[in-house]
Amino acid sequence: MQIIYERSGGIMGLKSSLTIDLNELPLDQAGTLRRLLDEANFFSLTEQPPPTRPSPDGFQYTITVKTETISHTVRTSDTTAPHELHPLLQELSQRAGTQRRLKA
Repeated sequence: MQIIYERSGGIMGLKSSLTIDLNELPLDQAGTLRRLLDEANFFSLTEQPPPTRPSPDGFQYTITVKTETISHTVRTSDTTAPHELHPLLQELSQRAGTQRRLKA
């Protein structure tokens, strides 16, 4: 399973992205991401419409999850993301920030 994550917007308008192959992660980390996907009912989520009043400093997110049999993409924002998706967004944002610091 592969997760492709992109975040854009915010105060500086920066874009961050991250691609994770769960088969290359330690079992506990892969398990955490699988659990967060399950708890968010990710494959049942639909793409959220852009907010009618976008937050000037808000973030927009695109998450694509690819398995051997399916690819599913969800686009959402700080103001339209369903509550159950927030823990996954936080985890992926943290991982993308860590990856950026490691590359610097």
